[in-house]
Amino acid sequence: MRTLWALAAVGLIVACSSPEDKAPTQRDQIGQVWKYEGGTGAKAKVAYIGSANTVQTMTAGDTFAVLLVQPMEKGQADVTVKLVGAPFTCDLSDCRVTATTQDGKTHEWKGRMTDNKDGIELLPAAKAYDAIKDNKTIKVNLVVGPKDKSFPFQFNVAGLDLKS
Repeated sequence: MRTLWALAAVGLIVACSSPEDKAPTQRDQIGQVWKYEGGTGAKAKVAYIGSANTVQTMTAGDTFAVLLVQPMEKGQADVTVKLVGAPFTCDLSDCRVTATTQDGKTHEWKGRMTDNKDGIELLPAAKAYDAIKDNKTIKVNLVVGPKDKSFPFQFNVAGLDLKS
């Protein structure tokens, strides 16, 4: 009977706790619109955006992706695609991701694994920045986990402004 009372008490506490008691998740903090950090004067040091969707993986029920764009000289930018909630995998000798822009064109972006092994730093020659700045939406297919299962992550990339 005590166990029943204890379970009822825990249920009552959970039911009475308000949603405001919960701290924002990492996905909430990153968001699905462009955010800018760092930099002084007229240029942002880095812009980032979270994917509009999440997928369920072996390690998390809400795995999502993040695009990081770091401006360079001459109007170009470095782009990194990261995975949050699951291990990112790629063939180290041929690390690449496939992206599809809103016009249906497929782009293959080649790069190298990030130092934290949670994403891919895309080579400038991949022209990922051009695809991001010239489109409203992009779907990036990322390989997640040991079985090389690929998941599409959609980004609403409209509105990127590296001069902010």
